[in-house]
Amino acid sequence: MTMRSQEQELRQWIQRLAEDPANAGNPLLAEFQTLAERHGKLLRQFRKIAKISDRLQTETKEMARQQRQFVLMVSHEFRTPLAIIDSASQMLELEPKLPVSAMPRVGKIRNAVQRMLHLIERCLTNDRLGTAAARPVAFDLAAMLTALAGEMAGTATAHRFELHGLDRPVPIPGDRDLLAVVFSNLMENAVKYSPNGGTIRLDLSVGESAAGSPCGGPGGQVTVRIKDQGIGVNAADAARLFDKYFRASNAAGTTGAGLGLHLARCIVDTHGGGISVASEPGQGSAFTVRLPMARAKTPTTAPAAAPAAVPVPETSP
Repeated sequence: MTMRSQEQELRQWIQRLAEDPANAGNPLLAEFQTLAERHGKLLRQFRKIAKISDRLQTETKEMARQQRQFVLMVSHEFRTPLAIIDSASQMLELEPKLPVSAMPRVGKIRNAVQRMLHLIERCLTNDRLGTAAARPVAFDLAAMLTALAGEMAGTATAHRFELHGLDRPVPIPGDRDLLAVVFSNLMENAVKYSPNGGTIRLDLSVGESAAGSPCGGPGGQVTVRIKDQGIGVNAADAARLFDKYFRASNAAGTTGAGLGLHLARCIVDTHGGGISVASEPGQGSAFTVRLPMARAKTPTTAPAAAPAAVPVPETSP
């Protein structure tokens, strides 16, 4: 029954009471009429609020659609010139007549291009999370982490990577591309906020879901822990690190948009997992990701799906 029909039914009921001779002079009738008028006013106000709410929802959906179109347009328009700049920078690096003193500048250009491309990818990933659920396909998490760490070690040559627990396949169900964004972001942050010569340790372990863990169920869970020797953050900042666009108070000297960790949390949540951080100023940070495991009967994807990587040897505990 709609609010309008309720109001009409109440008015008809009051009218029948008023027309009944037995109720002539009954003081309760006046009270009923007063209450009916108040009830009618409330119902009319509720209808107005409902109309406003519907209009706001429609406008919000339209704004979200326009935002997605804008992000797609900007990403398309930016990718081509950025690719041209990066290609020209690579050619400059191969130029034998280029002064040695100019090489660092060329490197800065390429780094800036990569930062812009990463920002575009994160914006697109954020849009994808808002419009589609993760597409779970079983894959080997250990192989993916090894590949990502190898890629990172190939570019972050001033840092040392220690890998533990990646010597055997660990199948999990999930959207491989989205989870790669999570661990790439965490490794990039570990490099970004750690001093040259610092060690970044990655641990992968398998076990049963702990009480209260977001990864409940019979399949158990995998835990990935990435620890750095960076600047760390205070407790107040740590509580907000996963908020959209938030940056720690001591991160002003480094580049970033405050999207990476927010996306990581959204992606992990989508997979039914959890992400947390333990950190102290000057003592580095340790990010822990927990994800549900794949059942044994779930087929894994072909190893060829893993990205090319610079090999990083397994490090003994």
